[in-house]
Amino acid sequence: MLKKVLSKVMLVLGFICISFTGTMSGWAQEAEYEVKAVPSSAQVDTTKTYFDLRLKPEEQHTVKVAVTNRSNEALTIDTAVKTATTNTNGVVEYINSEQNKSVKLPYDLSQLVQTTTKKVTIAPHETQNVDYTITMPKQVFSGILSGGLVFTSEDNEHPKDSNADVTINNRFGYVIALVLHGEKEVPSDLQLADIRLGQVNDRNVVFAQLENPEAAYLNRLNLSAKIKKKHTNTVLYETSQNDVQMAPNSQFDYPIGLEETAFKPDKYSLTIHAESKGRTWDFERDFEIKDEEAKQLNDQAYIHKNKTNDWWYLLLVIALLLLLFISYIYRKRQQKINALKAQVEELKRK
Repeated sequence: MLKKVLSKVMLVLGFICISFTGTMSGWAQEAEYEVKAVPSSAQVDTTKTYFDLRLKPEEQHTVKVAVTNRSNEALTIDTAVKTATTNTNGVVEYINSEQNKSVKLPYDLSQLVQTTTKKVTIAPHETQNVDYTITMPKQVFSGILSGGLVFTSEDNEHPKDSNADVTINNRFGYVIALVLHGEKEVPSDLQLADIRLGQVNDRNVVFAQLENPEAAYLNRLNLSAKIKKKHTNTVLYETSQNDVQMAPNSQFDYPIGLEETAFKPDKYSLTIHAESKGRTWDFERDFEIKDEEAKQLNDQAYIHKNKTNDWWYLLLVIALLLLLFISYIYRKRQQKINALKAQVEELKRK
C-alpha cells in the first residue's frame, strides 16, 4: 500500500512537470502579426486603445483596424465580430462567446457591425487596414453594447511538431474591444437565475447560473458559495472566487466543485454572497439532486472514492510494522531471560 501511495505522488509530480513544460513552450512562441485600432472620430475616451464610441440612432460609422504581418511569410487572417459574454472562469469572453449565454440584450452588437473583409492575406512585413461598418439601431437604448473584433491566423493552426510529447497549438488570436454607448448609463445588477448540475474537466459541479441583466459591466465581483443539506447547518461544499468580471447582459455559470465526489440524491440548500464596489447581494435557494440525473453524471465523472483512505492504510501499515517490531524485541528479551534462568538452574544443580 505504501508503494501505491508513493506511485500516486510520483504520478501527480510527473503530470505537473509535463503541464509546466507545455505551458512554457507555448509562451515561448512569438506572434507573427499584430493588430491596432485606428483612432475614430466618434471616440468617447481618447485614452482607450479600443473602440469606445457614441453614435446617433441609425447613424453609420466605419472604424479601421491596422493588421501588420511581422513575419517573413505571407499570412492569412480571419476576422469576425463577437458579442461579449462571460465564461465559467468569470472572465469576459469574445473568441468563444457562442458557448456562453446572453440575457435581455437590447441589441446584438455582432449584428450591428459588418465587414466585407472576413479574410485578409497579408504579404511579409505589410500592413493592411480592415474596415468595419457600424449601423446603429433606429430605437435608442440605455447602457452599452459590448463586443470584440476578433482576429485569428490560419497559417499556424497545426502544431509544428506532431511527434512531440507535448503538442503546442500555435494559432494566435487577438481581440479589439468595441463598446457602443446608449442614451444614458445604467447600473449593473446580479441575479440568481437557476441551479443546475454539470461537470468541469470530468469533475462533478453544481452550477449557480448568475445573471447580469443590465447593459453595463459588473466589475470586481467577489463571490462565495456554500452548499448544505436542506434543514441542516453542516457545510458540505464551499468555494469562493474574486475579481470576477461580467459582461453586459450576460450569464455566468458559477461552478461549485464537489471535490471529486459523487452526486448524492437528496434535497440541498445553496447560499451565495456577492460583493462589487460596495454593493452586496445575498441569495439562498433550495434544489434537489434526483436519482436518474445523479447516476448519469456519476457514470461520466472522475470520482476519487478513496480520497483519504490511502493515508489510513499507510498509518495501518506503520502500526503493524511497529507491532511487529515490539513483538520482535519482546521475543528477544524473553529468549535472554530464559537463557539466564537456564544458567541459574544449572548452577544450582552443581
